[in-house]
Amino acid sequence: MEFPSRHFLLSAVFMIMISHLMAGNAPSKLVEDVCNQAKELGTKFADCVDGLLLDPTSATANLTTLAHISIQLGISNATDTQTYIENMLKSNPGLQKPLKSCLSWYEAIIASFKSALIELEEDVPSANYDVKMVGDYVQGCEDELARDKVQIPSVTTRDNYAKLYSNIAFVITEHL
Repeated sequence: MEFPSRHFLLSAVFMIMISHLMAGNAPSKLVEDVCNQAKELGTKFADCVDGLLLDPTSATANLTTLAHISIQLGISNATDTQTYIENMLKSNPGLQKPLKSCLSWYEAIIASFKSALIELEEDVPSANYDVKMVGDYVQGCEDELARDKVQIPSVTTRDNYAKLYSNIAFVITEHL
């Protein structure tokens, strides 16, 4: 086999491998539908897809499983944020007031997500309400930061993820 043919063959094999790898990470039609609806709540489509695909089972999940996934991702994110804020409190004495307020908001966020997870089995409208309330609680943290004229980009970024999972779970639970 001469060099140009070998080069073409290697290129073709490489392209096929890449397309198979990318197809494995492609969102399902259900994930795309949910994320398109979440756009109406201000969620970016790509953020929604990327957020859900953090759990690889979301690509093949049905609506009920996707609800569980989105809420569990919300719990994980909020719990991580709560720990992050607790650590910031220890090292930033000048930010005690807004951080303590955000910490209490995150206690409510975690409680709402956990309640919604239980309610998925018993009372879907209540689960829908609880995940929607998460967005209001996140806004409470952001409002406290603004009131104290404090900008903490790392907390704001984490707040945005909590809003993301709140919006995703809200869209999903509306259809259960």
